[in-house]
Amino acid sequence: MNFIRQEFRAVPVRHEVDVLVVGGGPAGLAAAVAAARNGASVLLVERYGFLGGTMTAVTLGSICGLFGVRGGEVQLIVRGIGEEIVDRLRTRGGAGAPKLWLKTASLPYLPEVMKLVADDMVRQESLTLRFHSLAVDVLREGGKVAGAVFESIDGRWAAKAAVTIDCSGDGQVAALAGAEWHCDLDELQFPTTMVRFGGCDTAKVEAMDRAALHGYLENAVAAGFSLPRTAGGIFAFNESIVHLNITRVERDGRSPDPLSSEEMTQAEMDGRRMGQTYLEAFRGHVPGFETAWLLDTGAQIGVRESRRIQGDVTVRSEDALGSARFEDAVACCAWPVEEHGKGRATRWVWLEDGAYYQIPFRSLLPRGVDGLVVAGRCISATHEAQASLRVAGTCFALGEAAGLAASMAARGTGDLRAVSMPELQNALSAAGAYLGFEEPEIYSHNMKPGVGATQ
Repeated sequence: MNFIRQEFRAVPVRHEVDVLVVGGGPAGLAAAVAAARNGASVLLVERYGFLGGTMTAVTLGSICGLFGVRGGEVQLIVRGIGEEIVDRLRTRGGAGAPKLWLKTASLPYLPEVMKLVADDMVRQESLTLRFHSLAVDVLREGGKVAGAVFESIDGRWAAKAAVTIDCSGDGQVAALAGAEWHCDLDELQFPTTMVRFGGCDTAKVEAMDRAALHGYLENAVAAGFSLPRTAGGIFAFNESIVHLNITRVERDGRSPDPLSSEEMTQAEMDGRRMGQTYLEAFRGHVPGFETAWLLDTGAQIGVRESRRIQGDVTVRSEDALGSARFEDAVACCAWPVEEHGKGRATRWVWLEDGAYYQIPFRSLLPRGVDGLVVAGRCISATHEAQASLRVAGTCFALGEAAGLAASMAARGTGDLRAVSMPELQNALSAAGAYLGFEEPEIYSHNMKPGVGATQ
C-alpha cells in the first residue's frame, strides 16, 4: 500500500461547549436533550442531514425495546425521553398502538414523522446542531478526551468540550481515542436492507400468521428464489404500504465488515438487489402482494453490530438472561436476545415472562479513557448481550443516562467516574426514566394483537 504525507494544518475551533454529542440517533438525540435540559451547553453533530439514526436512515418499521410482557400484559420498560418521543410521534400521527407478537411488543412508527419529532425537540432546547459532519479525530488535554475534530463540506473544524458522548453506533470516537474494542467478523450479526412495498392488500397481510408467511417464503425458495430469510418483520401503515425487515446481506458466508468501506459498498448494492428479489418472491407466493411494487429502501443498510467498546464493566449474556441488577443501574432492557446469524432463521432467546435486566453506568465508560462516555449499541457488552440491548428503545434510555451524567460531570472537573450514582439515578427518576428498582407500569394504550409475521 502506498502512503502520502500531508502537511500539518491549523484547524479552527468553531465551538466550545460543556457537552459534545457525536451521532444523532436514538441515543444521541436523547443524550443531547437530557444534557441541555440539565443546564449544559450542548453541541450535537450528525453525519446525515436529519436526526434519528437507524430509525430514520435505515428505517426500522417498529421501535423495539420499549416494552416488556408479563402474563400477556405489556409493561413500560423505557420511559423518560423515550416515552416523550413516542407521545410526540403519536401526536403527529406517526405512531399508533403497540403490537403484541410472540412474547413481546413493539411500536410501529413512520420514519419521516420521527425526523420532524427530532427537529422539534432540538429546536426547543438551547443546544447547537450541526449536520453533514463526520468525526475524524479527537482532541486531548491533560490525558483526557477534550472534544473532537470533524470534516464537513466547509472544511475541517474542531469542537472543544468538557465531556464528549460517543453515540455514533460504531464507537467511532472511542476508537479514535484509543479505547479497546471488539469486532469479531466470525460472530457478527448480519445486516439488513429495509424495504417498503406499495400496492399491497394490507388486510390480507395483517390476517397472515408467522407460520403462514414462513411457509409461503419456503415455497418461494423451493421455486428457485434465493432468499436468505423466510421470516421477518412486516408492518402495515395504511391500506397499501408495507414495511419489511426481511433481507439478510452476507459476504462469503459471514457478515460484511462494517468497518470496511469497500465491503459496505458492496453490501449496500447487494441489499438493494435483494429487495427486488424479495419483491418478486412476495408477488408470486405471498397473498396480499400480488400487485406490490418497490417503494423504497433505507438510506443505508441496517448494521446491527460493529464495535463493542470495552468498558469498566461488561454486560454479559448471563446478565441479560438472568435479570441482573446493578447498584449503578441507569437503564433497563426486556428485549430478548435477537441474533441474526447464518441460515434463514433468526435465533431468539427469550427472557423469562415479565423479566428485565438493568444496565450499569460503568458499561458506558471506556476502560482507561477519561472525558468520554458511550451510549447506544456500542456500549460494553458481549456479542450475545449486545443482540438484546442494541434496540432503539434501550438506546433512548442509555442516551438519556449518558447526557445527564455528562452534564453533571461538566459542572465539575469533567470526571465521569466521579459522578454521584445516587444523584444521577435521582435525576433520571425525576425526569421520568425507569431504572428497574420497582415494578414497571402496565401499558394499556390501545393495545392490539400484531401481525403474526412480525419480526
